Amino acid sequence: MYRSPEIRSLSRRVCISIPLGVTIAMIGAVLEAILDQRPIIGVESLDDIVIGIIAAVLVFAYEQRRHRVILNKVRVIAAMNHHVRNALQTISYVPYTEQEKQIRLIAESVQRIEWALREILPAEETAPDTLFSQQPPSPSEPHSAPANTNKMRV
Repeated sequence: MYRSPEIRSLSRRVCISIPLGVTIAMIGAVLEAILDQRPIIGVESLDDIVIGIIAAVLVFAYEQRRHRVILNKVRVIAAMNHHVRNALQTISYVPYTEQEKQIRLIAESVQRIEWALREILPAEETAPDTLFSQQPPSPSEPHSAPANTNKMRV
């Protein structure tokens, strides 16, 4: 039976954060018991349990954020792959066209690849869900330079 990758990934994040929180709580309780010479289980161990829960929540939040970043990067790669492959498909058929069309088809494909590099990669941070819905410029539209060519991405 096929499982959703989201479920597997969620269970992985939970299976990392809960044992880590329990481990931190146990280490704290054992160290307090050794240093204070008292039993491990007691009311005094409540602060260790709270610290373990906080640690588990922080690790889970970190893993959630990391998972979202990775999914976003995969979406960007998939969108770039989609647009560049479509442009390269046209170039692969160029030898079978008339000579005067060859230069135009190659120029249009290069323009579509440049568009994808200019529009899709910056969209990585702004709107990852709209990457496939963007359309490259039509061949009749003039090639425009991006407005922020002098800005470096950090």
